[in-house]
Amino acid sequence: MASQIQPLTTTVEVRASDARLETISPKPLVAGGEDVINSAGTYGDVSRYLQLLPGVVSTSDFSNQMLVRGGHPMENLFLVDGIEVPNLNHLADANSTGGFGPMIDAAAIQGLSLYNGGFDARYPERLSSVTELRTLESPHSRSHVEVDFGIQGLGGLTERSLHAGDLLVSAHHGLMDVITKQMGIDGVPSYTNVLTRYRRRSSSGAGFTLLNLAGWDSIKIVPCASDRAETSSIDSEYDGWRETTGAEWQQVYSSRAFGVLSVSDSEQVEQIHQEDQIANPLRVNGVGIPCPIPDNDVQTTPVYQENSNNAFSNANYRYEWATSQIAVTAGSAVWLQRPDFQIAQPDGAYSPYSSLPVRTDSNSFSKSLSTGETGTYAQLLVHPLKSFSVSAGGRLQTFAFGSHTTVTPRLSARYALGEHAGLHATFARYAQLPPYVYLLAYPVNASISPMGVTHRIAGIDAEIAASQIRLEAYDKEYRSIPASTEYPAVTMHTMVDMVGEQFVWLPMTSGGRGNASGIELSDTSRFGSRFQMQGSVAYSRAKFAGTDQVLRPSNFDFPWVANAAGLARIGRGMIASSRCGYASGRPYTPYNLVESMAQNRPVYDLTQVNVPRAPYYSRLDVQVSKEILVQNLHLELYGGVDNVLNRSNFLTYAWMPRCIAIKSTDHVGTLWQTPIFPNFGVRVIAR
Repeated sequence: MASQIQPLTTTVEVRASDARLETISPKPLVAGGEDVINSAGTYGDVSRYLQLLPGVVSTSDFSNQMLVRGGHPMENLFLVDGIEVPNLNHLADANSTGGFGPMIDAAAIQGLSLYNGGFDARYPERLSSVTELRTLESPHSRSHVEVDFGIQGLGGLTERSLHAGDLLVSAHHGLMDVITKQMGIDGVPSYTNVLTRYRRRSSSGAGFTLLNLAGWDSIKIVPCASDRAETSSIDSEYDGWRETTGAEWQQVYSSRAFGVLSVSDSEQVEQIHQEDQIANPLRVNGVGIPCPIPDNDVQTTPVYQENSNNAFSNANYRYEWATSQIAVTAGSAVWLQRPDFQIAQPDGAYSPYSSLPVRTDSNSFSKSLSTGETGTYAQLLVHPLKSFSVSAGGRLQTFAFGSHTTVTPRLSARYALGEHAGLHATFARYAQLPPYVYLLAYPVNASISPMGVTHRIAGIDAEIAASQIRLEAYDKEYRSIPASTEYPAVTMHTMVDMVGEQFVWLPMTSGGRGNASGIELSDTSRFGSRFQMQGSVAYSRAKFAGTDQVLRPSNFDFPWVANAAGLARIGRGMIASSRCGYASGRPYTPYNLVESMAQNRPVYDLTQVNVPRAPYYSRLDVQVSKEILVQNLHLELYGGVDNVLNRSNFLTYAWMPRCIAIKSTDHVGTLWQTPIFPNFGVRVIAR
């Protein structure tokens, strides 16, 4: 696998393939698109591959949301060929960066870089991480065509020369709704995505890139209304589409300097409709009738309607100049945010946070506005000594919504311990506005300040024989975290993920705080050209406090996380890979059983927020592929098994409201993550 930790250097030469001057913030973890394809358990999903890297953990098997060093999924930034993409995924939550699956196929990716902390000032600010994806750069001048057919769906790409440039088109359509009618979530998604990129470069390094990434998806979730063990009573229909279109112009001014101008527009449209099969939790009928039940036999009540578009336009310019001892980077960006939310909850919601026997914690609001944000930055890198380098910079941000201004400094240093090892340390601050839907849900929420975090990182990296090793410790101090005004223990980082339930909005203030800290050890080893091993182990804690200022484990507190992966090129075109993951059990908030039983609905015990912890998570995935050359066709057959040991991994506890109809006293059910599941298909490449 290509994931590796490389020595920290300063690149002075301006290259057409990557015209960017490196700084000395902690180097990214890097990989190639083929690494993603060949890795067991990823289904060609970049986000799932990243969960193999140190400091990264998944929220669940049903989503590719990733948590980086104890941060919320909304704290991650994704860039494709330098263009900001708010969400790369299908069935995506507009308030997060994850979803069901990717909108960009791994075959269309040349490489990726993950900065899991301490990234420099040139990036739009996020509190946890930056992931850069670079689309395919084929060394072949003639046309290149790929087709992939498997359990993931039908897709392919084509790359060809066009008007002295390179045109890449990639498309994919999911077939899960054809293969199965049940995935453990009472519904099966349908999705399609298209990537189009045109790139033209000159020998001087100047270039132009045009990019469009778009996806369409839908799902209908209908729980069985007569199933006693069913944990949801909400019928949900979701339709969405999202797209990002951007252009980048790169101009080389001299052998020491260049500039990059980019513009982009992103749209995230969602339509959500929810109806409740149980209008009154104390009156449940029809249990025991075989499913499926005709729609006319189930009387539902509309409880939630959303039509939204979380859109923005962006323009950015950066200038970079360097000599052998000094490098300067400066730039400025502007965003026009265009949130449009039409949300209706006509009858409210039975809030799991409230013990009141009425529908509360719901809101109907119609908000559509345009508001600006700016970011201006500068970064200086100097080499006062051959073995020592230091970088300092900062970013000034303004937010028209709420009239906020933030100044966030950066300071990094590196000392080389010879040619193959070095020490590095970073201090950095970041600020990020919460998603606009939270800011617009209640009038009081409009006063929420930008969230802030301070990163302190120290580490050592070394190359020893065939191994590349990194040991790194970090501390992230969070401030101004959105916290509930009604429930002192609840923050955005401890809100329960109510699987399959009605959406609930809360009045919030910036009174929360938190801390995430840990230590990580990672290694990548190569044994000749045939065998590669990659592994990491991390210990960390993530705790957050609401308005009561009591620190509690957050939803993203996984003290121990370990991953190991191996790849072997067996010969005769065969590649075998395996991947094993372990994580401490997730914390959860238990039910207040007295109130829950009395009302036959979930009511959380807010005196025990994230106090108990579920059993540990563990999974083993395997995959084998066979390459066959048939004249000019490159044929690859692949097959694998996820969770090959079929381990039952805990997802969450859920309330079973229909148990009241048979007078059962056991109303708490357990939802599990993905059981043993196959992955197979065929890939054809023609050049």
